[in-house]
Amino acid sequence: MQVALVAAACLLATGLSAQASADEGLKFASPFSSGMVLQRDQPITVAGRAAAGADVALQLGEQHRTAKVNSTGNWQVVFDSLPAGGPYELTAKQGDHQQTLSDVLIGDVWLFSGQSNMQMPVREAEGGADEISNADANLSIRLLMVPKSGADQPRDELNASWQHCTPDAVRQFSAVGWFFAKHLRSSAISPDVPLGLIDSSFGGTTVEGWTPAGQLPDIPEQKIRVSMFDMPASHLFNGMIAPLQSYRLKGAVWYQGESNAGAPDVYATLLSNMMQQWRKSFHDAKLPFFVVQLPAYEGRMEGLDYSWLREAEQQACLATDRAWLAVTYDTNPGFDLHPRKKAEIGRRLALLAGREVYGQRVVAHSPQVESVEYRGNQVVVTFDQQISTPAGEPVEGCWIASDPGDYFTAEGSIEGRQLVLQTTKVSQPTAVRIAWGSMPTTNLYNEARLPVVPYRSDQRAADSLAFQPLPTSYRIETSTYALELGRGGSITSLIAGGHQWMSNEPGGGTSIPNMFGPRNLAYVKELGPGRLLAEDDAVHLELVAREQTMEWNVGHHGQEDLEFRMALSPAVQVELQGSTAVLTRDGFQIRIEGVERCDGSHTLVAKIPARDTNTLRLTFAKP
Repeated sequence: MQVALVAAACLLATGLSAQASADEGLKFASPFSSGMVLQRDQPITVAGRAAAGADVALQLGEQHRTAKVNSTGNWQVVFDSLPAGGPYELTAKQGDHQQTLSDVLIGDVWLFSGQSNMQMPVREAEGGADEISNADANLSIRLLMVPKSGADQPRDELNASWQHCTPDAVRQFSAVGWFFAKHLRSSAISPDVPLGLIDSSFGGTTVEGWTPAGQLPDIPEQKIRVSMFDMPASHLFNGMIAPLQSYRLKGAVWYQGESNAGAPDVYATLLSNMMQQWRKSFHDAKLPFFVVQLPAYEGRMEGLDYSWLREAEQQACLATDRAWLAVTYDTNPGFDLHPRKKAEIGRRLALLAGREVYGQRVVAHSPQVESVEYRGNQVVVTFDQQISTPAGEPVEGCWIASDPGDYFTAEGSIEGRQLVLQTTKVSQPTAVRIAWGSMPTTNLYNEARLPVVPYRSDQRAADSLAFQPLPTSYRIETSTYALELGRGGSITSLIAGGHQWMSNEPGGGTSIPNMFGPRNLAYVKELGPGRLLAEDDAVHLELVAREQTMEWNVGHHGQEDLEFRMALSPAVQVELQGSTAVLTRDGFQIRIEGVERCDGSHTLVAKIPARDTNTLRLTFAKP
């Protein structure tokens, strides 16, 4: 059954609308379009633009409203709330003009924002291929992707429209947002409740960029960070949040912090402030926020690992009413900044939303340290809920120290909510750290398989002095050559004729330049005895080994050409013969087909065309 919603306005020209007529002087404010979901059980705000001074007649079922267009050409009305349901029609009338938006649902609207980990689309996530192939356009979940852009001033328009869950729409949508909705649907809410998901994310951005102009807290200027492309504070808010302000939301999910990790001491203040500013913008002082804590990662930002930023994220949630933390350091080993297990992150967020927003009685929060007691050579840590290790494994990832003094790995025993730590290295411990560092290995969980929140009792200055594991290296050896693939999917060693052919200097071996340095082909798997694949979310390097030859297949599905670079040993003589590089060293020769040029004297460069693969063929022989 369709219920008429009547309002004097028109849809954005880029909308999904079924309009009865078109008049560019009348339009709905972004993001109102056909196929949208409006928030249930709250007063429904409808806004738009029309000629200044015009009267706008609006109707929603038996409700009637009249709006006067103000001097700036804007109008707005508020209808009484509606329960979940639909589809509805929203019809706009002014004089002889009429516009109609169809297929409008009433349900719950969730906003997903942040940087690259939130931006990661379903197609790049683990399990994404199945989600895309099973996408159902008839599902009462609708998707809105906000175009990625910044702006000097707050914008009114999005130039985007709501989409059904077609394979193409699901493929590009935020994986965290999508899996959150799927888990929410299966656990917390009825399938009869439509869901509207808004993806407003942009990789490489800072929290300052998402904060309204003039609303940054009082922090030292040198601590303020700019987003990618030198976008200053407020530009992301202006371009990607401001156009949404007339919409009503059920909640917001935030996954960001990588670009602010070099200044963790101010991040809690910045994030708490941003959440409060968004609540003002969306006219909802109690808007729920769910913050995804940063994953394990080996890298550094201005010399600091992510443990300090994770602490700041927790502090922001503790300092902000109705803000909750989803812990994720265990979702990847730490060699990739963008973990693919977004389904598990979606599950954890859905648990939190189920408890805090939908009132479910479920275990949804990660265990947090409640108290610490020092008893001689032992540290007794009490959590706010029972903990255990998987299958009774020994406790890992906990350290104790005498303060001041070095931290040492502690052995642990568990009884209910208490963890007892000790080590012969520390006779009188006065400090403890749990799940700390760049790549935590802590294996303490609750009954819902949620890991403990990172914790430290000390107040030491931030530093990241710590040994870290390295990714697994792979080696293949024939009677002709030996090759090693190491960190980041780089070919770090190529030995033939008794000599090393790759440079051992920093930056030696193979690499694919990226905006933030070499691409990290962190996901490596064996395809067969002589085949190895290293890849990230867009690029792959497949190595095919034969006794006297090799193939290096380098490809990507991006829209711009890339370069595959090979930094050679200075002892190697290089001669280009068309697209073939002839390498010679002490009577041995390697021929590499598929090379574009040589930069300097010892760096070969091969072009990887957009959405294509370049095959480099290597032949080993004495000349």
